[in-house]
Amino acid sequence: MPKTTFIKDQRNEALGGRKRLAWLRYQQIKALPLEHVPNDEFLWATTARDKVLLGPAPAPAKPAPQVKPSPGLPPYLTCLYETPLLTREQEVHLFRKMNYLKFKASTLVASLDPERPNTRVLDRIERFYRQSVQVRNKIVRANLRLVVAMTKRYAHSSQPLFELVSDGNISLMRAVEKFDYARGARFSTYATCAIIKNFAQAIAREFRDRARFRNAGDEVFQTITDWRIDPQTEDAAQRQRVVEIAGLLKELDDRERLIIRWRYGLNSSGKPMTLADLGSALGISKERIRQLATRAIAKLRQAAMEQGLEEPEDRPACPPRLAGRPPRVKRELAIAQ
Repeated sequence: MPKTTFIKDQRNEALGGRKRLAWLRYQQIKALPLEHVPNDEFLWATTARDKVLLGPAPAPAKPAPQVKPSPGLPPYLTCLYETPLLTREQEVHLFRKMNYLKFKASTLVASLDPERPNTRVLDRIERFYRQSVQVRNKIVRANLRLVVAMTKRYAHSSQPLFELVSDGNISLMRAVEKFDYARGARFSTYATCAIIKNFAQAIAREFRDRARFRNAGDEVFQTITDWRIDPQTEDAAQRQRVVEIAGLLKELDDRERLIIRWRYGLNSSGKPMTLADLGSALGISKERIRQLATRAIAKLRQAAMEQGLEEPEDRPACPPRLAGRPPRVKRELAIAQ
């Protein structure tokens, strides 16, 4: 091969590699969250105005008062006082700068050729996006104390404080992305509504879950003998429960008994099966398996009530999907059929 041909092939290969790399960068940039709050000011920004929009935030007219944290606060709450609060002018400037940077980045993305993206333009887009993230983080850090204040006001005594603070921080970051500074309102007003709404949903969800998955009270342990102190008594109670379950299963027909045993791991292997696996084993759909299991459980509850046995409050959790089919299923199927 001539030397000139070899060099040409190497150049073509290097050029193809750069094109592939640029295309991959373009795909990653397309996935960036560049949504912004639109403003007519962005469309007609001149070079001089561009420098003002992207410049530093104005200094406050007078120094912000120094607030000292109370002694004994956790380190996270103490470090929040190191970031000063924003004035109205600083707040407007930072929100305008963040949205303007995203506007410039999204405009450049729309101007790119997907097949041959310009690497210099890609560099500018990434630089604009990094700057917008820095501005957003600065706004978030300046308002973290607002989240803590709202948390202390609305937190329930049984809820962990920092768990609600974490949820409130997420609401704060979402509010930063959606706030329209051009309407004249302060961001603290908008963020407070967003945080309170999130807390209301979180508290309602907690009470709903607590009512659904409530724990037994102390009175239960006062009225029921603790069989764990005597292993022999505990074993006898376990054997009695096995006998009771076996008696309840006799109230079902062969197919229902087979479904209950293998669905909830009452077989010798102790491994539950999924609805799909049982349907495949019995040659019916998993929806039909679910219907049969529901009907069988209703029969078991009725039989338990008639025999005066205790009825479990919680339904068994859905077991994980198992690979393959236990070998004993075929024999059980033959018996059931």
